[in-house]
Amino acid sequence: MGREWSGKTHGGTFMQRRLIGLLRWTDVRVIYFFMAFAIPFYMIFNRKGYRAMRDFFVRRGARGLRIVWYIFRNHFVFGQVIIDRFAVYAGRGFDFEHDGKEQVDACFSEPGGFLMLSSHTGNYELAGCTLKSDNKRVHALVYAGETEAIMENRGRVLGGHSTDMIPVKNDMSHIFMMNAAIDDGDAVSMPADRLLGSKKNLPCIFMGSEAALPAGPFVFAAQKEIPVFAVFVMKKKATRYTLIVRRVDNEESRSESSVRGRAAIMAKSYAGILENVVKQYPYQWFNYFDFWNQ
Repeated sequence: MGREWSGKTHGGTFMQRRLIGLLRWTDVRVIYFFMAFAIPFYMIFNRKGYRAMRDFFVRRGARGLRIVWYIFRNHFVFGQVIIDRFAVYAGRGFDFEHDGKEQVDACFSEPGGFLMLSSHTGNYELAGCTLKSDNKRVHALVYAGETEAIMENRGRVLGGHSTDMIPVKNDMSHIFMMNAAIDDGDAVSMPADRLLGSKKNLPCIFMGSEAALPAGPFVFAAQKEIPVFAVFVMKKKATRYTLIVRRVDNEESRSESSVRGRAAIMAKSYAGILENVVKQYPYQWFNYFDFWNQ
């Protein structure tokens, strides 16, 4: 299907370490400026991503040369997001606005585990800088194939904010670690908009057409009967983000008796929440493949 999660950041360990060193004394806006000149080449050679974003903006009503401009803006914001991650590794900080964060804060102070669902929008990795607690740890699923530079710095930064990494591996050990975290009353964070190597999915309507979301996150939440939140970290300005938190499980899902039924209802709820955020921040949709599988 071509929809499996790869999740690897471009660039080798040497280049990534050099970028981190550069960001220790260079303003991110300077890096943004030079990055802009590379984007047209990336658009030309990354045909799969270009076609995916073209179809996305056509679906939103764009026509003609405006599509090319929108794709450029999307790639530019994506580059900013990646640079911001490395800026955090270099010790830089960002300002955050909050929309709904109190819901997660309440779960941090109450007994029992809960689930936070991420997506390939905005800059979710920065959620670890503002979603933290002295009462619980957050166990975040991450791609195990990243470079040494990424894994070292990610572990150092997230570890300082009460977050542990759970690498996604072929031996499925991450499933046992997720279960243990919830059983211990902690929080688990995982993506819910791409298949993680599994063909099991739940159909839903996203932006007017049928799409498939991975069944795993929603079946896991339905089996555990835990609170579920969709969390987004969306870029507002050069050094400012807004954290958006929305409750995914609802009265309908909690009243459903079957695990599969609860999972399907939550998947549809998540799809609706994701659609609203994407419509508000269309340049921060970073799924560079045919999401609708047409």
